[in-house]
Amino acid sequence: MSTPSSSGSIAKKEELCDCRLPVQICTSKSKDNPNKKFKVCPNSLKPGKKCKYWEWIDEPVTGNLDLEQELEAVKEDVACLKKEVQELKNKAHSYRVDISCNII
Repeated sequence: MSTPSSSGSIAKKEELCDCRLPVQICTSKSKDNPNKKFKVCPNSLKPGKKCKYWEWIDEPVTGNLDLEQELEAVKEDVACLKKEVQELKNKAHSYRVDISCNII
């Protein structure tokens, strides 16, 4: 079972639990999920209170500068290739027009 950190913070989007209270963001200290964030009802942290609201927070993968730079480079390559394909299509079309004009 996960135990919350001592300093739970209020969720940014003012998410409400089943008790209609703002949920808290806590950090797991368990062996299976160390430092993983989760949302929980503030009442569930108090003895005797039994709100069932609890949810893991799926954190986006960020901070990997190499991957982010590689992704940007791939996006730029794709944009260049799309432009090159369009230019080749235009060139092929102009050749077809030239050939058809010469045949007539």
